[in-house]
Amino acid sequence: MSNNTERDHNLGSLLEDIKLELLSYINKRIRLFKLDAYEKVSMSAAILGYGLIVATIISFALFFILLGLAFLIGEILGSLAAGFGVIALFSLFLLLVVFLFRGKIKNSILSGTIKIIRKMETDEK
Repeated sequence: MSNNTERDHNLGSLLEDIKLELLSYINKRIRLFKLDAYEKVSMSAAILGYGLIVATIISFALFFILLGLAFLIGEILGSLAAGFGVIALFSLFLLLVVFLFRGKIKNSILSGTIKIIRKMETDEK
């Protein structure tokens, strides 16, 4: 009878060890998943931040280029108002083009984002 009790105790101890190992494994997998998610989010944020910095610099450069063109066209036409009007119409035309092609632009950004995420996943392997 003590043999059965001893065997039950060993089996209980074995099951307890397996349970602890399984919990440890699950916790490590969760931690790995979190670290992978943190890495992807941080890389995405870095790319987004870099893109915003570049877009800001390009916006300022474009602003000053258009401002200079407005003055140049104004001098050519003999009226600063006409120069700024031409640039305003040009800007509205560009806005219309962007509005008309918004679907293609969105799809282009989406496919670019997917390519970046896939590249990050292939770099991990």
